Amino acid sequence: MKEKILVVDDDPDILKIVSAFLELEHFQIYKAESVKKAKEIFYTQQPDLIILDIMLPDESGLEWLKELKQSNPLVPVLLLTAKSSISDKIIGFELGADDYLAKPFEPLELVARTKALLRKKELYEKRKTDFIHIKDLKINLEKRKIFKGEREIILTPKEWAILNLLLSKPGKVFSREEIKRAIWKDEKIYHWSRVLDVHIKHLRDKIENDPTSPEYIITVHGYGYKFKEI
Repeated sequence: MKEKILVVDDDPDILKIVSAFLELEHFQIYKAESVKKAKEIFYTQQPDLIILDIMLPDESGLEWLKELKQSNPLVPVLLLTAKSSISDKIIGFELGADDYLAKPFEPLELVARTKALLRKKELYEKRKTDFIHIKDLKINLEKRKIFKGEREIILTPKEWAILNLLLSKPGKVFSREEIKRAIWKDEKIYHWSRVLDVHIKHLRDKIENDPTSPEYIITVHGYGYKFKEI
């Protein structure tokens, strides 16, 4: 089955060029010139990856990125930014963008980055159904089974959700806000500043050999958490 890519940009020339290069690689391409149209396509076609411009006529691409990652944090998003806009790149990553390209860009580089993001997504989907072996841990995300050595560990639903998110992109640093939005969404407890720290502590107590010096769930001070790169 062809992998589906949604390209969102209000420049018809960019839509045409990007679509042509991606279609040469046998991807199925959907095009949108506004956030409104992109949302319609996303919820009807469920694309495997989104290439998203920031400057759109009806809404900022960053605003939709924030909304999208709250409900679908694992959908890869390649952000298109203005060449000089460092702040847009930083904000984009904080909101969950997986990669970015500054305009003007080489279409072949965009294709290469798209393929890389899809490979990571495919690897994660495979990990969901297989056991992941990490030192003394054996984890099956689909069946929600985790063993430390020969001993099965019981996690709460929220602990599973946090572990699932961190393991979706090992080595990627997830901001505290990004994790809280993905796990608690609109729940009232989301606004309790310590809610994430408490759950991380409980998770570390269960899976780490020494929770005071963790080797799996790593704190990035002043920002958030990551799972060690596998």
